[in-house]
Amino acid sequence: MTAADCLCRTARERLDEGNFAGAAEAARAGLLRDNFHAGLLQVYGVAAYHLNDSVGALAALELASLSAPLDALARLTLADLYARNGFPKAARCAARFLAEPGRCPLSLMPDLARVLGSVGAYRTALKVCERIVAARPWYHPAHYGIAYYLAKLEGPPARVLFHLRAAHELVPHALTYRVALADALAAAGEPEGACELIREVPVAALGCPRSVARLQGAAEDAGEVLLAMRLRDRARELAGGLDNRPHDDPT
Repeated sequence: MTAADCLCRTARERLDEGNFAGAAEAARAGLLRDNFHAGLLQVYGVAAYHLNDSVGALAALELASLSAPLDALARLTLADLYARNGFPKAARCAARFLAEPGRCPLSLMPDLARVLGSVGAYRTALKVCERIVAARPWYHPAHYGIAYYLAKLEGPPARVLFHLRAAHELVPHALTYRVALADALAAAGEPEGACELIREVPVAALGCPRSVARLQGAAEDAGEVLLAMRLRDRARELAGGLDNRPHDDPT
């Protein structure tokens, strides 16, 4: 084992611990001994990505890919870098490779689905989410992902509702799931169910004009006069450019 190999092992251990600065430092020390060490370049690229050095990360990972196949984490990182830097075709190519069965560990699949979705590869992102749910039926973001990508693909509304219900039942306090389910129920012609979900939600948390309009219609159909008035007022606020939603992640 060379000195560069030893430093690569140290760098990878630090990377696994979440010590990205330490991993980058060890990788740089190793690259001084072997400029083209594929393992060191991959570790440095992933660490640099987490340290918000997208230029250094992209350069290291592309150079590493010229000398050896990238591991799953490095390839996913490269795909995300391509997506964030305006190279959607390259991002789709890298991410779709990982989406093939057996090429991506389960722990990386949520991020893989996110990257695929960010570059419009909805069908592949859907398949990844379905594989996550098959392995971890309790993982609520994957249920929501299935519903989201099915809707993007104009899939069966019943399937969309099924997975939105699953996500909501797993995390009842998550506002994102509650509102999405209410909106889907309104679109499916179930105004009472939509109103039941949305009644206690602060209207200031609603930011999609189309969704607010559907929910207002559902409230009117269900005879929920006060709720319909609140939603009408919110629709007017959004039309006027006033969006006072909280900006923290509801999940």
